Amino acid sequence: MKYKIAIIVYSILSSFFLSTVSHAQQLHHLTNHELIARQYIAKEHSSNFSKLQVQDFQGRIKPIQTMALELLRKIYGRSNYEYLDGNGDSKQLNATQLFLGMHFKPDSWQLLPLIKIEQKAKDSLSKILNDPIDSYAKPASFFDFTGAYRLKKQVALAYSKAQGKRNAFDKDLLKIDERINIVWTLFSGQFLRIFPNNKTANNKWFAPRDPEAPFVEKELILYNQIIPTYLVQLQKGIDTNNWTTANETVELLHTFQTQNAGSLLLSDQRVNWELFYNNKNIFFVCMIGYTLLGTLLLILSFLLVFFDNKWFIRGSKVFMLGIWLIFIYHLFGILLRWYISGHAPWSNGYEATVFIASIGVLAGLLFSSKTSFPSAATALIACCLLGIAHGNLMSPEVTNLVPVLKSYWLMIHVAIITGSYGFLTLGSLLALISLTLMTLIRTHNATKIRSAISQLLQINEHTTIIGLFMLTIGTFLGGIWANESWGRYWGWDPKETWALISITIYAFVLHIRIIFKKDHIFIYNVSSLFALGSLIMTFFGVNYYLSGLHSYAKGDSFPIPDWIFIIVPLLILLSILAKYTWKKFQTK
Repeated sequence: MKYKIAIIVYSILSSFFLSTVSHAQQLHHLTNHELIARQYIAKEHSSNFSKLQVQDFQGRIKPIQTMALELLRKIYGRSNYEYLDGNGDSKQLNATQLFLGMHFKPDSWQLLPLIKIEQKAKDSLSKILNDPIDSYAKPASFFDFTGAYRLKKQVALAYSKAQGKRNAFDKDLLKIDERINIVWTLFSGQFLRIFPNNKTANNKWFAPRDPEAPFVEKELILYNQIIPTYLVQLQKGIDTNNWTTANETVELLHTFQTQNAGSLLLSDQRVNWELFYNNKNIFFVCMIGYTLLGTLLLILSFLLVFFDNKWFIRGSKVFMLGIWLIFIYHLFGILLRWYISGHAPWSNGYEATVFIASIGVLAGLLFSSKTSFPSAATALIACCLLGIAHGNLMSPEVTNLVPVLKSYWLMIHVAIITGSYGFLTLGSLLALISLTLMTLIRTHNATKIRSAISQLLQINEHTTIIGLFMLTIGTFLGGIWANESWGRYWGWDPKETWALISITIYAFVLHIRIIFKKDHIFIYNVSSLFALGSLIMTFFGVNYYLSGLHSYAKGDSFPIPDWIFIIVPLLILLSILAKYTWKKFQTK
């Protein structure tokens, strides 16, 4: 079915390509910065245009800047378009400038390197296209001069395979194909759904030249003429550096939206907050802050085990205060996303990961009255989780809720069960720190290290108890929600099954001191460390490797990261060394 739809889309795109290819042919002699200069939109004007509202294909109303950012990240992989000017200096276009430019001068953007190409796909793609392909490719390079799509055969073959049978190149090819599709859909203006009509049954907004647009009389005249007029005004702005008339047209569009959108139109305050959220990149800033302060605090925490230095103590307090401030900013970002989206911000993989990071940091700060290790550990946990959230695995796009999630249980069940991951992960990180201290134990420092390990063990047990209670309660509440949504309490869905496995594993960890009374400290820490694997499988593995009702990626798996094959053996080696030194100390 997807392939049939793609064929229809490509036929439309081919027709559009033929209508613009003659213009692009005349531009081949221009350099990249010259192609950009002929359609460069002033940042001040793009800022005005970015506040207009648009409806995406899922029905969400949002500022144009938000849509522009989402599309640029999908096709280019970054939030700004980078190029070199005539002097060889690095310059940038923001997402709205690029979005406007692609509608204004699509012939320029056909010839600019815009489409991200996966590293491993470059060689194979170069052979297919018979043309060297770098990290970014020109949209025009995927079509010949007759408008035929040059990847049609390979894409059809990739689509014909079952998901589990597709190799790495097939998956990369389909990603590239999606980007090409987005680019040519942008060129055709289909994303510019800025014309609301509150008389439509499904509250649909319309793009220019839509034959189904239900406008009449004066509205129809404005609908038909305003975009062509606006494009002329953009050219005038470029030629004269006077954007007055273009700004007036943007204001006219805003008035049209106000009159025709009804209650669907976002308030100016909400638009401004969403633009603030887009521009500040709150969670990325938090990731940097957690990385720096967490690393420094961890170093000081280790030094405080061996040295009673007042400057180390003061430094640790300062760094902990810094982590508190970053956590407050982190929490502000979550609440702001809640306000923007209109629903609890833990409805997908990105939001859940960001939320778990915040709960982990909060847990660490709450248990740092006697030692700064918990704060340092959870700051680094947050750094890793936010790094994953901002990688290629997850999309930061704000979306409408799917029907099954439109329930108060989203706020209760998901918050409790994902919040438990923060407390349980803190326990595993404290176990890692304890094992590291065990490898450092010697006769002259044995008392201090034993005291530090005892403190960490106590905190570890407390956080694990809290996390296990939350995980268990959250699983039971999930059963109630499942009965309301699907008519059954338990169905052995992969997420449900792995949640039960995690509960069982952590229940075992908490009972180790009863089962192994003689050497429970070492066994507890090793078990607590490797129990984290069950949580990783429950959250990431199920969502991206297994197909189920809770799977964000519907079984479309990704390669196991290479670093796992390094980290796991190192953790096993650390456990062996800790066992040797700890046992040796105990015999003395």
